[in-house]
Amino acid sequence: MCTRNLWRVVGGKGVLPAREPYAPTSTRLASWCVRELATPEGLIGVGLEETTYLTVVFPIERLPNFFPVFAHAVGEALFDLTVPFRLADREAAVVAASGHFSRNDNRSLLGSVNDVAFHTLVRLEGRPITIDAMRAVQRELNDMPHVKREPSFPSAAIQLLFTEGASAQ
Repeated sequence: MCTRNLWRVVGGKGVLPAREPYAPTSTRLASWCVRELATPEGLIGVGLEETTYLTVVFPIERLPNFFPVFAHAVGEALFDLTVPFRLADREAAVVAASGHFSRNDNRSLLGSVNDVAFHTLVRLEGRPITIDAMRAVQRELNDMPHVKREPSFPSAAIQLLFTEGASAQ
């Protein structure tokens, strides 16, 4: 899910499609909400996964390059949270291969991604915005609690999700 602004930035054509009901696939992560942030070095994206609030920070690319770059950030975030490489790589591959845009219909998630975007800008302030800096901020944000979430930390939610399902893989 994304904002109309992001849809325009990545070169989306026409009307942003409505969100389709979530149907479990070969991925453990469900829907993402992504927004763009303007920085002196260019646009970066902040993404929040709907069920775990896993956070990714990545450089914005136009279509068709958007999803491979986004997927790489997803894989790195999972690997940083000690998800085995094989599973992190599988999740990233699904995002790269089947990612799509739709209108954001989850106001709570949109509010959270806006809050996380603010924290991203604060953490990047005064630093050169490099891939390493974005990854470091991503790691910090995944250890930031969110209200009315159980578990409240994205890092704990990811551990739970990938531990519970590890035997099924």
